Amino acid sequence: VSKKWRRLSNDNVLWGRMLSYRCIAIPEASTHTSEPAMGRNKLAFSVWYTQYAGFTDSYTRMHRAFNRLEKWACKACPHVWQSLAPGLVWVSGESVPVRELLSVVSDSPDMRDFIMAHHIHDGQRRRQRFLEYGLFGSYECYGEVCSLSWLSSRMLQIVDMGRFRILVFAWCHVTRNYLGIVVGCPIAHTQRLLHHVIQLQPQSYRFVDKGLFGSFFVSYVDALSSGHHDVHDNVISLMPNTGPHTSTSYTRGIKITITAMFCADETPRYRVYRYQVTLELIDSVQLGYQCVQLESRHWLVHYANHEYVHANGAGVVGEFPVLSVERPFYRYCSRVEDDPAGLEVVGFEGQFTVVPGSLVDPKGPAIELPVPYIELPIPMEII
Repeated sequence: VSKKWRRLSNDNVLWGRMLSYRCIAIPEASTHTSEPAMGRNKLAFSVWYTQYAGFTDSYTRMHRAFNRLEKWACKACPHVWQSLAPGLVWVSGESVPVRELLSVVSDSPDMRDFIMAHHIHDGQRRRQRFLEYGLFGSYECYGEVCSLSWLSSRMLQIVDMGRFRILVFAWCHVTRNYLGIVVGCPIAHTQRLLHHVIQLQPQSYRFVDKGLFGSFFVSYVDALSSGHHDVHDNVISLMPNTGPHTSTSYTRGIKITITAMFCADETPRYRVYRYQVTLELIDSVQLGYQCVQLESRHWLVHYANHEYVHANGAGVVGEFPVLSVERPFYRYCSRVEDDPAGLEVVGFEGQFTVVPGSLVDPKGPAIELPVPYIELPIPMEII
């Protein structure tokens, strides 16, 4: 019996499954006859477990996430995958450059996923051709392009904001929008915010909490793989196309998707939100025309005190886009903000009016495309 258990405990198939589960490469069989066949995979697992002591769960979690990211990105946006830099060498159980920078957080288990991520890929290359392909998404608003690139370990920086210390790990060099991890904060906020990924509006201390890095990154990769972020010309949309703070409608073969985000890069005392509108001609037969041109928009903006205001205008952002069978897609970004008098905006709804054919040569009566209510992502505040 003991021989059978010993044989089972060294079985390469059994330990091979364990290696695969942990995302560890299975060693190839040696051509040397002196090497025992049994126990090869068990030995590989033992070496791995010793090398990554304390980081084994992070190793598996982050490797699974990057494997999914690679499978998705190589098809959807290869430029983003090509921009990822090689990982930091693991020496004596730690990724030295990152650990030195993160000495402020000691050896917190909450930061191990972040350290492991840089061991797998040390951020994105900062070459000019990769700047517009931010791993954490991009958007364009009134000609200004924001692209959140993942910073390498050499470019990570800790920023002091009052009594808070933020480790900035994703950054847009144009808008200065960023993602950061709270590595220091008052005791009153430790349980709620320490080591969480946040977007913080510096002057107002309003922020959006995205959770611990591991959970944030895994959820983000899952969202990408599930198609929750549009990709055009290798650029990932920063704003998701489904989920909270999005609104989708389908009228006469035209699909309208709106998503909103809090503008942490803005500096005013009041809240500012960007919203992205995507119009797409899905079915020209159902529409009854080969093309339509947008004539006007109408918004009903809601405030926290249950008041609302009407906002009308011709076209959008100074344009009168045409949706056609040849060019069925149009997207733009705009903004909505609190009333300077103190009213807090909480959401909006409305409609677009399009004309069959063109404004100059209409082919039929105007068509109204309703937009359901969209709730804005109200940020939390540090008191």
